[in-house]
Amino acid sequence: MMRSLFSGVSGLQNQQTCMDVIGNNISNVNTVGFKASRVNFQDVLSQTLQDASSTNGTTGGTNPMQVGLGMGLASIDTLFNNGSFQPTGKQTDLSIQGQGFFILGSGANRVYTRAGNFDFDQQGNYLVPGNGLKVMGWQANNAGTINTAGTIQPIQIPIGAIMPPRVTTTATYEKTLTGDNNTIGSLTATSLDVYDSMGVSHGVNQTFVKNGNTSWLASTSLTDPTTGALTNTLREVTFNANGSLNTVKLATPNLPIPTVGPNITALQLNTTLNSSDNQYFTVFDTKGAPQEFKINFTNTSPTTWSYKVTNASDTAVNPTVYCSGVSTLGVPAAGQINFPSTAFTYGTDTYNLPAGAITPTLAAATAMTTAATYTTAADTTTTLTPTNGANPLVFALNMTALTQTNGESTAQATGQDGYGSGTLQSVSTDTSGTIIGKFSNGQSQNLAQVALAIFNNPGGLMKQGNNLYIQSNNSGVAQVGTSGSGGRGSLSPGSLEMSNVDLAQEFSNMIVTERGFQANSKIITTSDEMLQDLTNLKR
Repeated sequence: MMRSLFSGVSGLQNQQTCMDVIGNNISNVNTVGFKASRVNFQDVLSQTLQDASSTNGTTGGTNPMQVGLGMGLASIDTLFNNGSFQPTGKQTDLSIQGQGFFILGSGANRVYTRAGNFDFDQQGNYLVPGNGLKVMGWQANNAGTINTAGTIQPIQIPIGAIMPPRVTTTATYEKTLTGDNNTIGSLTATSLDVYDSMGVSHGVNQTFVKNGNTSWLASTSLTDPTTGALTNTLREVTFNANGSLNTVKLATPNLPIPTVGPNITALQLNTTLNSSDNQYFTVFDTKGAPQEFKINFTNTSPTTWSYKVTNASDTAVNPTVYCSGVSTLGVPAAGQINFPSTAFTYGTDTYNLPAGAITPTLAAATAMTTAATYTTAADTTTTLTPTNGANPLVFALNMTALTQTNGESTAQATGQDGYGSGTLQSVSTDTSGTIIGKFSNGQSQNLAQVALAIFNNPGGLMKQGNNLYIQSNNSGVAQVGTSGSGGRGSLSPGSLEMSNVDLAQEFSNMIVTERGFQANSKIITTSDEMLQDLTNLKR
């Protein structure tokens, strides 16, 4: 009878412990990142009344006779299955979909948590607002590179951080140039901004002029020439028969440049007195910059026309007067065209001019000159020397995506890799735990990355309160890594992991535990009545 009393007592004690665990679970049903626990029971020592015996020649074996001495706790396990995820819309909140833990630090101490309700303090420290513990991870360098093989440290994102300027090293041009052979002399222009070592932008124009069936001349110039000086500005761009890019080579005009006039031997002009006609064309100066000009023809007599070359006021579209090769223009040209009286009639009032029939007179020998040839060399970078004292800016022209196809030219500058300085405006976090800053210069850059830890036996971790765990002798050593690697799980920004307490299960466990407690209390009262009957035997 005394054994049953002690068995009942052990049952009451351990059922009470089970109820304590259930109560703690239920009380933390709304605690962020909380992991429920469960109690496992086991029997304890048994008193052996008779050992087991083996068979002999006349009788069989017998089983042992033992009386149990009550029950005890086998374990109190922490259940690390994932809880549900609650969207918060706050980018500093993180939840883990997997088995990883956030690493928090205070000095040299390391603790671990599943609760990702983080924020920044006034110094930009990424931390738990309630206790000030800092979130650990890897800090990016000035270029935005994160070394996840390095030692973890507290993450700090200074408010108002400055992104230094990045010098442009490559300007990219894409899309297509026309392959129509009737458009030799056509011009296509595009522009972009490049950045020097001070973060100052410089407008750079790129002008493509067709000078052959599969050949173009590309000229680089500054939108505002007062901001700097360019070298290596002229290139020959050639294409293959299938329209793909063939070569991009540095082009240099041959000098001295011969003095010739524009080719106007195929002009057709009418005989109406004082009638006027304008023709447009593009030439390159000795610096490789394209220049657009206009020739105005005015009829002064049935067989005489005057002409004048001026700077063009509008863009040449499919011009009918061409200057072949690389040209340079000095003083605007002016002169007179004399038609031979024996010219044949074209239609009713138009003369068709055979080759050699036109004898233009130039105003001066330096008025208009044309270099029919140029030399090419392996492509080199273009250098911009700013006038603001910044370092010379050396950048390559990437034209590998240019093509030549029949139709309209659509070539344009699509980007460059430099930018000016900027101030941090906002931060966000992606699923890898990388904290990304958005700056006032329109750029985004990696600032830091949150580290995660995983343990061989997470059930061996010891709870420290405040949603924290510490490493124990049976948890294994923290294995630090990134989100999405080694079974650590992935991060979900803007959400929190809710408690994994299952209320339905807990209420069921509560009923079972309550009945267990009642049954054990009944053992004690029944044993007490039996003892009472025993003491009454003396009467």
